[in-house]
Amino acid sequence: MSEPLVTVLFYTSNREKEPFASRVRDLIMKSKGDLPLISVSQKPLDFGHNICVGEHSNCYYNEFRQILIGLKEVKTPYVLHAEADFIYPPEYFQFVPSEPKTYRYNNVWIVYRGGGRYFYKGQARVGAEINVTKDLLDELNKYFEGKPEWVEDPTFKRSYVVPPENDDVWGDNPVVSFKTGDGIRRHTNVIDGAQTRKKIPYWGHIVRLKRKMFQ
Repeated sequence: MSEPLVTVLFYTSNREKEPFASRVRDLIMKSKGDLPLISVSQKPLDFGHNICVGEHSNCYYNEFRQILIGLKEVKTPYVLHAEADFIYPPEYFQFVPSEPKTYRYNNVWIVYRGGGRYFYKGQARVGAEINVTKDLLDELNKYFEGKPEWVEDPTFKRSYVVPPENDDVWGDNPVVSFKTGDGIRRHTNVIDGAQTRKKIPYWGHIVRLKRKMFQ
């Protein structure tokens, strides 16, 4: 059997509530196939090769610090992101880049837990992308050089965004990003003028999906 080219990197602040948090992880395990999985969490998890960093403020700075910690353990040429409030179709884990660069999934839909009755077409985001491991590791090492290890100010919301140069996109069945109220932000950017839907391919009707994930 050939060596894998891709490692799944899952990172979480462990703020998502049960049963939603476990159901997200169960879907990742079911869909990822034989890909190696590294999880970086603020509380211990029985989920792939787990690295527990202890509890810190839930902010983007600390999120990317967790990503950096996980990247140092990745042995494959590519790293595929997975987040604690996203669900992914199986083909998300089957993609291998044809060129060594960042690819972002271009079929992301947003679900709001509180009162949301529609899927909203979302913009590409870090939680649904694949990177060249070495390139992202170098970029984050450079960003964090000379900076504190963690930020403990809960109001610190500034995001680090990987430079978009040389990005490409892929995507077929949707990736779904949930806004539960327990993440860093309660709201997120959607594509201006995008059509809302009550049903999307693979995941089906929003009412049934929310019942599956939260009840």
